[in-house]
Order: sequence, then C-alpha cells, then structure tokens
Amino acid sequence: MSAKFKSVKNAKGLKVDFSTGIDAYRFILSKSSFLKFMKKIELNTKLRNINRNKAITTYVKEKYKKDKPDEPLLLPEDVKYKIRYVSFKKGVTSLTNSMIVIENSNELNDLCKKRKKPYGYYIKVVFAGLYQPSREVFKETYKVLSKFLRRFKPYEFDIAHDFKSDEQAGSSSKEWFAQRFTRFGGKFISYKTTIYENECYERFYGLKKICFYDKFEKQTNYHHQKLDESLRGWHRLELTFKLKDKFIDHAEYDRLAEYVAVMDEMINRLTGNAYPYGVDIGVLGEQVEFLKDNRRHLSFTKSA
Repeated sequence: MSAKFKSVKNAKGLKVDFSTGIDAYRFILSKSSFLKFMKKIELNTKLRNINRNKAITTYVKEKYKKDKPDEPLLLPEDVKYKIRYVSFKKGVTSLTNSMIVIENSNELNDLCKKRKKPYGYYIKVVFAGLYQPSREVFKETYKVLSKFLRRFKPYEFDIAHDFKSDEQAGSSSKEWFAQRFTRFGGKFISYKTTIYENECYERFYGLKKICFYDKFEKQTNYHHQKLDESLRGWHRLELTFKLKDKFIDHAEYDRLAEYVAVMDEMINRLTGNAYPYGVDIGVLGEQVEFLKDNRRHLSFTKSA
C-alpha cells in the first residue's frame, strides 16, 4: 500500500490530496454517561441547538431526515427528537469541525424498545467530515474525538478513498457499478450523482454500507465550494464498517489492513486494476497515529 499523495490544488490554491482516510466515527451512548463525560472534558456548555446556525440547520436536517420519527411519540418535551452540535471552528457550515448529537431518532427509539430502556435513554454522537481534502479540518476536532475513543466504544466508522473516475456516479452507471460489486451486496440504489448499497454482506469484516458519489459535484453544487476545473471527475468511494471493539483494538495494523484490503479490491474493480499495490493510505496512517497520541503531526489539519 503506497503512502505517496497525489495532489492538485483548488481555486484558492489549497492542496487537495487524493488518499484514503477515516471520514466518520459514530457512537451510541447512554445520555447520562455522555453528559457526565461532556462535563469532564469541559464541553457541556458548548452544546448548541442546530437552529442557532442556519447553514448547519439546513445541512443537518437533510443529512438526517430519515432519523426523524414519522409520527412523534407522545413523550415529554425533554425527550423529543432533536439534534444539537458542538462547533470546533467559528462559522461552521457543515459536519466538518463539529460534533453532532442526536436524540430520540428512529434508530435510538428502536434500540430502547429492543433493550427495554425508556425512550430518551440513548443518544447518538457523530464525528463526520474528518477526511475532507478541500476543507480545513481543525486539529481540535481530532483532539476531542480521541478523548471519546479512549472512553467509549464506537459502533461504526467510515473509510473513504478519493480518485478520478471516468464513469460518473448516478442512474446511468448503476448497472456498471452493480456488475462489479455483486460480490459485496445485491440492492444498489442511485440518487442524482450517488450510488448506494445499504445492505452489504457483513462477511467482509463487518461491511455495512457502500457509497460511491461524484465528490466534485457535491462540493461545488451542494456545498457551494469553488474548485478548480482540474478536479472535475473527482469521486469518492466510502465504506461503512460495524465495530465491535474499542479504538485501540480496531486501529491496530492487522485490523486496519483488513478494512483497507476491502477498499483495495473495490477500487481496483472500479478502475480496471489501476492500483496493483493498493490505495494510498498516507492520511489514514496520520489519523490513526494522532488519535493514539495527540503529540503526533497532522499535515492536513489547522490549529484553531
């Protein structure tokens, strides 16, 4: 697996590295444990309702629209569906540099029923946008994430690889994509410039979801970023894996190599074996080393 970056620049001169990195971690915790921990790390006063930020409100409500119960349960106001966030950067407009906290979603309500807990017992914590080559990721985001990883066990994470693709993701390429990925799942869905598989075969080290999309299109039209035309064709393959152990265990080289091996095979299926030595793992390596030891260097972050 090569550790050499392939770099281009966006319209503002910001270097964009095509590599592989962890883009998200998700936790499901008891609300009481979460609040105690937030107080311990002195972030309890930083938790804000998303309605205080119009930009993030629009984005988060669209991102998590399937989480909201169709018919609100007859519950006290303090256990209604809601989303809050902590920002690690002033003027945050996306999930990058923020921590999202979700309460009383469909997923959490179902879990409460399954485990015979009262509604509102669990909360979901999401650190997303951790690997975004065209954005500035603040080191504080990683520092807070590392504290959560030392204390709690995440239940899933996303690994993403960026590359140039001649085939644009979408309905016109769904069959082309499905033919190459039947080994991993059988229910592929296309929406605009994205192809999903949300019911993967878990024998691939807990593989849960596959998402292949036009990253250039998303950043320019959805996030309104101005990117250089040389980046047109930039696509991302994002894989979600279920986790059953703590960070210190799944972040060991042998375990990470399993997840990367799945990515290697998929990328080669999409590119006609253009990666005989595997995908670039430069960013992934830096992320893991920093999350283990905050004194390590992160070349792709900025200090607040």
